[in-house]
Amino acid sequence: MSVTRVIALLVLLAALAVSASAQQPPAPPAAAPPAKPAFEVQVTTVEAIHAVVLPMKGSYMQHPDAFGRLGSFLAGRSVTPSGPPFGRYFSDPSVREANLVWEIGFPVPAGVTVEAPFEIRDLPAAQYAVHVHRGPMEEIGAAWGSLIGWVTSNGYQPVPPAMQIFKGDMMAGGEVELRIAVQK
Repeated sequence: MSVTRVIALLVLLAALAVSASAQQPPAPPAAAPPAKPAFEVQVTTVEAIHAVVLPMKGSYMQHPDAFGRLGSFLAGRSVTPSGPPFGRYFSDPSVREANLVWEIGFPVPAGVTVEAPFEIRDLPAAQYAVHVHRGPMEEIGAAWGSLIGWVTSNGYQPVPPAMQIFKGDMMAGGEVELRIAVQK
């Protein structure tokens, strides 16, 4: 067989291989990762809350100690909270950490008395935009951004302060209900 015929045969085999691969059905696409659930928000009226709070300033990393102090104070007075613990956040998140102003609290029955540094706080009933965050605490900042975005894009005005209700075991990543009062 001449060199010319061998080259022609190789070109023909290459052309057949290319043609055959072009006629192969495309490979199925890789399975897409499961979609994140839609960001759910409810606008609802939340009942008034009578609570004992501990005002705080500085880093949010103080939450565990603050809840420990408040829990010990209530236990020492044999007061059983009437609802889950919460935090209220008064500062714009852009302020320096040392200047953050916030408080933690527990709803309690009427008639409970306190002494400094603890305070009684009566939170009025109000209309709130509410999102339940189920995920790592490291993602809660993004969840707040999404909630505020939802509020403003749906024609509401947020009314500070922001509030978080801690449900379940906070250390094990329980649910956190994000609340912001709203008005039209």
